[in-house]
Amino acid sequence: MTSQEPIEPVEPVVRRAGRARVDEHRRRRHQLTAVVVAAVVALGGLAAVLALTGGEPDATTDRIATAAPETSTTATTSTTTTTTPAPTTPPDEALPPSGTGRRVVFSVGRQRMWWVDQSDAVLRTSLVSGRPNTPRTGTFQVYSKTLNATGLDGSKMDYFVRFTKGPAGWAIGFHDIPEMDGVPVQTVEQLGQPLSHGCIRQREEDATFTWDFLQVGDTVVVVA
Repeated sequence: MTSQEPIEPVEPVVRRAGRARVDEHRRRRHQLTAVVVAAVVALGGLAAVLALTGGEPDATTDRIATAAPETSTTATTSTTTTTTPAPTTPPDEALPPSGTGRRVVFSVGRQRMWWVDQSDAVLRTSLVSGRPNTPRTGTFQVYSKTLNATGLDGSKMDYFVRFTKGPAGWAIGFHDIPEMDGVPVQTVEQLGQPLSHGCIRQREEDATFTWDFLQVGDTVVVVA
């Protein structure tokens, strides 16, 4: 009787192929798990470094990190509305009590004039040069006007507006600074000092304003 080698049991072909697929699936799953773990470890290490150093991610980590949203600051301007106080009149320039209505006021003591309109608003005020205690105080009316006049001493004066007379009968009024032989008898800077013979000397621009403002019959008030 011929002897034969024992025959090893052989698994069916289908079962063997199935196990091969299972093993391959397990191997790929282990590889994927290893990759994920490695990535998590790497990201955790990067976060730890940034937390410790406070640094910004470099160009290579920008691809991973999420950019923080930009913020903008808008400057606001606060507007404060303040009320500007009304301008005050220096005491020396304040209009003295002198009645009401359209008039010119002359203060002998202050050597100053005021031009006042019908509503009692001061249109203008200016220093002038008169004579101490002249003329007497009171209310007067313009009685004549001369564009170019000559004084008792031969001086030339323009824009002469007369409103009263002195003790000797000579006229008293307003005019510009007289000139003797073409030379002014005083300077504009000296206005405010009593330097005249009795009339009221003014700057040329004030004299022309008075000439236009006062007509015959208009009121002139002289106060102390």
